[in-house]
Amino acid sequence: MPLDVLVFACGRRLCGLMILLLPTLAFAARPLSSDDASTADPGSCQLEGWGEKSGGNRAWVLAPACGVAGGWEIGFDATYLRPQDEFRGDAGVAVKWVPKSWSMLTPAGTVNFGLKLGVSYERPVDSGWRRSGQGLLGLATLVVNEDFALHANLGPHQERATGQVGTALNLALVWVPHPAGLVFAEVQTNDRRAMMGPTQRTVGGLWWVAPDKLGLSLTASRPVGSSETQWTLGFGWYGLSAWTNAP
Repeated sequence: MPLDVLVFACGRRLCGLMILLLPTLAFAARPLSSDDASTADPGSCQLEGWGEKSGGNRAWVLAPACGVAGGWEIGFDATYLRPQDEFRGDAGVAVKWVPKSWSMLTPAGTVNFGLKLGVSYERPVDSGWRRSGQGLLGLATLVVNEDFALHANLGPHQERATGQVGTALNLALVWVPHPAGLVFAEVQTNDRRAMMGPTQRTVGGLWWVAPDKLGLSLTASRPVGSSETQWTLGFGWYGLSAWTNAP
Protein backbone atom coordinates (compact mmCIF):
# COMPACT_ATOMS: atom_id res chain seq x y z
CA MET A 1 0.00 0.00 0.00
CA PRO A 2 1.52 1.57 1.38
CA LEU A 3 3.39 1.99 0.31
CA ASP A 4 1.96 2.05 -0.82
CA VAL A 5 3.12 4.63 1.11
CA LEU A 6 4.04 3.91 4.68
CA VAL A 7 4.96 6.18 7.57
CA PHE A 8 8.58 5.34 6.84
CA ALA A 9 8.19 5.78 3.10
CA CYS A 10 7.67 9.55 3.02
CA GLY A 11 9.83 12.59 3.55
CA ARG A 12 9.94 14.57 6.77
CA ARG A 13 8.12 17.60 5.38
CA LEU A 14 5.15 15.61 4.14
CA CYS A 15 5.06 13.31 7.18
CA GLY A 16 4.90 16.29 9.50
CA LEU A 17 2.14 17.83 7.39
CA MET A 18 0.04 14.81 6.52
CA ILE A 19 0.66 11.43 8.14
CA LEU A 20 -1.70 9.84 5.64
CA LEU A 21 1.28 9.08 3.39
CA LEU A 22 2.41 6.63 5.86
CA PRO A 23 -0.98 2.02 1.90
CA THR A 24 -11.84 -4.37 -0.81
CA LEU A 25 -10.40 -6.92 1.66
CA ALA A 26 -8.16 -8.21 -1.12
CA PHE A 27 -6.67 -4.75 -1.73
CA ALA A 28 -6.38 -2.88 1.57
CA ALA A 29 -3.73 -0.44 0.36
CA ARG A 30 -5.76 2.37 -1.19
CA PRO A 31 -7.76 4.08 0.02
CA LEU A 32 -6.37 2.95 3.40
CA SER A 33 -2.99 4.09 4.65
CA SER A 34 -2.80 1.07 6.96
CA ASP A 35 -1.35 -1.93 5.15
CA ASP A 36 -2.81 -5.42 4.96
CA ALA A 37 -1.12 -8.77 5.50
CA SER A 38 -1.43 -9.95 1.91
CA THR A 39 0.56 -9.63 -1.30
CA ALA A 40 -0.14 -9.46 -5.01
CA ASP A 41 0.00 -12.80 -6.83
CA PRO A 42 3.36 -13.62 -8.45
CA GLY A 43 3.50 -11.92 -11.85
CA SER A 44 0.65 -9.56 -10.95
CA CYS A 45 0.99 -5.81 -10.42
CA GLN A 46 -1.14 -2.93 -9.24
CA LEU A 47 -0.93 0.82 -9.81
CA GLU A 48 -2.36 3.27 -7.31
CA GLY A 49 -2.38 7.04 -7.54
CA TRP A 50 -4.01 9.90 -5.71
CA GLY A 51 -3.99 13.63 -5.13
CA GLU A 52 -4.02 15.26 -1.70
CA LYS A 53 -5.18 18.67 -0.56
CA SER A 54 -4.62 20.16 2.89
CA GLY A 55 -5.10 23.92 3.08
CA GLY A 56 -2.73 25.45 0.54
CA ASN A 57 -0.59 22.31 0.28
CA ARG A 58 -0.91 19.75 -2.51
CA ALA A 59 0.67 16.37 -3.22
CA TRP A 60 0.38 13.93 -6.13
CA VAL A 61 1.39 10.31 -5.55
CA LEU A 62 1.97 7.26 -7.77
CA ALA A 63 2.57 3.89 -6.10
CA PRO A 64 3.05 0.72 -8.18
CA ALA A 65 3.62 -2.71 -6.61
CA CYS A 66 4.18 -6.23 -7.95
CA GLY A 67 4.14 -9.76 -6.61
CA VAL A 68 7.56 -11.25 -7.36
CA ALA A 69 7.18 -14.67 -5.70
CA GLY A 70 4.76 -16.49 -3.44
CA GLY A 71 4.23 -14.29 -0.38
CA TRP A 72 6.65 -11.60 -1.63
CA GLU A 73 5.81 -8.15 -2.99
CA ILE A 74 7.91 -5.12 -3.90
CA GLY A 75 6.46 -1.63 -4.11
CA PHE A 76 7.56 1.89 -5.01
CA ASP A 77 6.11 5.33 -4.51
CA ALA A 78 6.86 8.81 -5.83
CA THR A 79 5.38 12.04 -4.45
CA TYR A 80 5.34 15.46 -6.11
CA LEU A 81 4.83 18.36 -3.71
CA ARG A 82 3.36 21.84 -4.11
CA PRO A 83 4.46 24.36 -3.01
CA GLN A 84 8.11 23.39 -3.23
CA ASP A 85 9.38 25.62 -0.46
CA GLU A 86 11.71 23.03 1.08
CA PHE A 87 11.36 19.75 -0.84
CA ARG A 88 10.55 18.95 -4.46
CA GLY A 89 9.28 15.49 -3.66
CA ASP A 90 9.65 12.18 -1.87
CA ALA A 91 10.06 8.56 -2.92
CA GLY A 92 10.26 5.16 -1.30
CA VAL A 93 10.77 1.47 -1.91
CA ALA A 94 9.36 -1.32 0.25
CA VAL A 95 9.42 -5.12 0.35
CA LYS A 96 6.54 -7.06 1.92
CA TRP A 97 6.69 -10.69 3.08
CA VAL A 98 3.54 -12.59 4.08
CA PRO A 99 4.31 -16.32 4.57
CA LYS A 100 1.37 -18.70 4.31
CA SER A 101 2.67 -20.50 7.40
CA TRP A 102 1.99 -17.36 9.46
CA SER A 103 -1.76 -17.61 8.86
CA MET A 104 -3.98 -19.04 11.57
CA LEU A 105 -7.65 -19.76 12.11
CA THR A 106 -9.16 -18.33 15.33
CA PRO A 107 -12.69 -18.17 16.75
CA ALA A 108 -12.85 -14.55 15.54
CA GLY A 109 -11.74 -15.38 12.00
CA THR A 110 -8.61 -15.91 9.94
CA VAL A 111 -5.53 -13.94 11.03
CA ASN A 112 -2.65 -13.32 8.62
CA PHE A 113 0.74 -11.89 9.60
CA GLY A 114 3.55 -10.32 7.61
CA LEU A 115 6.49 -7.91 7.61
CA LYS A 116 7.22 -4.83 5.51
CA LEU A 117 10.64 -3.19 5.21
CA GLY A 118 10.92 0.23 3.61
CA VAL A 119 13.49 2.90 2.76
CA SER A 120 12.51 6.51 2.03
CA TYR A 121 14.16 9.28 0.02
CA GLU A 122 13.64 13.01 -0.32
CA ARG A 123 14.70 15.67 -2.81
CA PRO A 124 15.39 19.11 -1.32
CA VAL A 125 14.95 22.11 -3.60
CA ASP A 126 18.67 22.90 -3.43
CA SER A 127 20.16 19.42 -3.98
CA GLY A 128 19.58 15.96 -5.40
CA TRP A 129 17.93 12.85 -3.96
CA ARG A 130 19.07 11.63 -0.55
CA ARG A 131 18.00 8.87 1.81
CA SER A 132 15.76 10.21 4.58
CA GLY A 133 14.84 7.17 6.67
CA GLN A 134 14.00 3.51 6.96
CA GLY A 135 11.59 1.39 8.92
CA LEU A 136 9.99 -1.97 9.56
CA LEU A 137 6.31 -2.74 10.10
CA GLY A 138 4.71 -5.85 11.51
CA LEU A 139 1.42 -6.49 9.69
CA ALA A 140 -1.66 -8.29 10.98
CA THR A 141 -5.03 -8.73 9.27
CA LEU A 142 -8.09 -10.33 10.85
CA VAL A 143 -10.67 -11.35 8.26
CA VAL A 144 -13.85 -11.73 10.31
CA ASN A 145 -15.98 -12.63 7.29
CA GLU A 146 -16.47 -11.45 3.70
CA ASP A 147 -17.84 -8.12 4.96
CA PHE A 148 -15.44 -7.12 7.76
CA ALA A 149 -11.68 -7.01 8.27
CA LEU A 150 -9.34 -5.42 10.79
CA HIS A 151 -5.77 -4.30 10.01
CA ALA A 152 -2.99 -3.46 12.45
CA ASN A 153 0.55 -2.23 11.72
CA LEU A 154 3.27 -1.71 14.33
CA GLY A 155 6.96 -1.01 13.95
CA PRO A 156 9.95 1.34 14.22
CA HIS A 157 10.94 4.18 11.89
CA GLN A 158 14.36 5.80 11.95
CA GLU A 159 15.02 9.30 10.66
CA ARG A 160 18.41 9.32 8.96
CA ALA A 161 19.34 12.99 9.57
CA THR A 162 18.99 12.82 13.36
CA GLY A 163 19.17 9.08 14.03
CA GLN A 164 15.95 9.34 16.06
CA VAL A 165 13.71 6.29 16.19
CA GLY A 166 9.95 6.33 16.65
CA THR A 167 7.27 3.65 16.66
CA ALA A 168 4.27 3.82 14.32
CA LEU A 169 0.87 2.23 15.05
CA ASN A 170 -1.92 2.02 12.45
CA LEU A 171 -5.37 0.51 13.10
CA ALA A 172 -8.15 0.18 10.52
CA LEU A 173 -11.63 -1.31 10.22
CA VAL A 174 -12.97 -2.15 6.74
CA TRP A 175 -16.63 -2.82 5.95
CA VAL A 176 -17.88 -4.07 2.59
CA PRO A 177 -21.63 -3.28 2.63
CA HIS A 178 -22.01 -4.08 -1.09
CA PRO A 179 -19.85 -5.78 -3.74
CA ALA A 180 -19.63 -2.41 -5.50
CA GLY A 181 -17.44 -0.87 -2.83
CA LEU A 182 -16.17 -0.52 0.72
CA VAL A 183 -15.95 2.02 3.52
CA PHE A 184 -13.36 2.25 6.29
CA ALA A 185 -12.18 4.11 9.38
CA GLU A 186 -8.61 4.19 10.64
CA VAL A 187 -6.28 5.80 13.16
CA GLN A 188 -2.56 6.41 12.67
CA THR A 189 -0.42 7.37 15.62
CA ASN A 190 3.15 7.17 16.93
CA ASP A 191 5.29 7.88 19.98
CA ARG A 192 7.46 10.61 18.38
CA ARG A 193 4.99 13.19 17.10
CA ALA A 194 7.59 15.93 16.71
CA MET A 195 9.33 13.72 14.16
CA MET A 196 6.51 11.66 12.62
CA GLY A 197 3.53 13.99 12.85
CA PRO A 198 0.34 14.05 14.95
CA THR A 199 -2.22 11.30 15.42
CA GLN A 200 -4.53 11.27 12.42
CA ARG A 201 -8.07 9.92 12.00
CA THR A 202 -9.39 9.05 8.56
CA VAL A 203 -12.64 7.87 6.99
CA GLY A 204 -13.22 7.05 3.36
CA GLY A 205 -14.40 4.63 0.77
CA LEU A 206 -13.77 2.98 -2.57
CA TRP A 207 -16.16 2.35 -5.46
CA TRP A 208 -15.38 -0.39 -7.99
CA VAL A 209 -15.70 0.89 -11.55
CA ALA A 210 -14.67 -2.61 -12.69
CA PRO A 211 -14.98 -5.20 -9.88
CA ASP A 212 -11.60 -6.08 -8.34
CA LYS A 213 -9.85 -4.33 -11.25
CA LEU A 214 -10.37 -0.55 -11.19
CA GLY A 215 -11.57 1.47 -8.22
CA LEU A 216 -12.00 5.14 -7.33
CA SER A 217 -11.45 6.35 -3.78
CA LEU A 218 -12.22 9.37 -1.61
CA THR A 219 -10.95 10.01 1.93
CA ALA A 220 -11.14 12.74 4.56
CA SER A 221 -8.72 12.92 7.48
CA ARG A 222 -7.88 15.31 10.28
CA PRO A 223 -4.92 15.48 12.65
CA VAL A 224 -5.77 15.56 16.35
CA GLY A 225 -5.78 19.17 17.53
CA SER A 226 -6.37 20.60 14.04
CA SER A 227 -9.53 21.95 12.44
CA GLU A 228 -8.20 21.50 8.91
CA THR A 229 -9.36 18.51 6.88
CA GLN A 230 -7.10 16.74 4.39
CA TRP A 231 -8.85 15.33 1.31
CA THR A 232 -7.61 12.70 -1.12
CA LEU A 233 -9.07 11.54 -4.42
CA GLY A 234 -7.48 8.55 -6.08
CA PHE A 235 -7.66 5.35 -8.10
CA GLY A 236 -6.46 1.76 -7.86
CA TRP A 237 -5.82 -0.43 -10.90
CA TYR A 238 -5.24 -4.09 -10.04
CA GLY A 239 -4.48 -7.43 -11.69
CA LEU A 240 -1.98 -6.08 -14.19
CA SER A 241 0.40 -8.63 -15.69
CA ALA A 242 4.04 -8.03 -14.76
CA TRP A 243 5.35 -10.19 -17.59
CA THR A 244 3.71 -11.87 -20.52
CA ASN A 245 4.43 -15.45 -19.44
CA ALA A 246 3.09 -14.93 -15.91
CA PRO A 247 0.78 -17.75 -14.81
